[in-house]
Amino acid sequence: MNDHIHGQDASFDNAPRYTDERGGNTAAVCYGLMIATLFTAFATGLIALIVSYVAREDDNHWTNSHYTFVIRTFWISILYAIILGFFTFVIGWIPLLGWAIVGLMALYTTAWFIGRNVIGLLRALNGRPIDSPQSWFFG
Repeated sequence: MNDHIHGQDASFDNAPRYTDERGGNTAAVCYGLMIATLFTAFATGLIALIVSYVAREDDNHWTNSHYTFVIRTFWISILYAIILGFFTFVIGWIPLLGWAIVGLMALYTTAWFIGRNVIGLLRALNGRPIDSPQSWFFG
């Protein structure tokens, strides 16, 4: 009979929560800006990078893992773009084989970028930290 506390099911109270005065809204906005960078040629990604550097603090708060994750996603994606540009210049002119290699590299980079940001966004919206923010993959 007391299963409903203020209109909610009592089972929701058992989930671990990290919400406090410093929620993950800024981290979620940073992930949104990073996803939008696919359409703005890194312009909004640069904004997300600056916000992440400013918002990250020296304590051990759960949101810091998200800011580190966003920062590393930005710089690793720049590295991947440079590598992709190099391979496009070197073998992109070769019909079929060069196009296939460059195309697969671009597909991998785009899937990696989207996957990393969506996973981070979902974890930030759920109030959960990134388990391994220093990871090169999906944390």
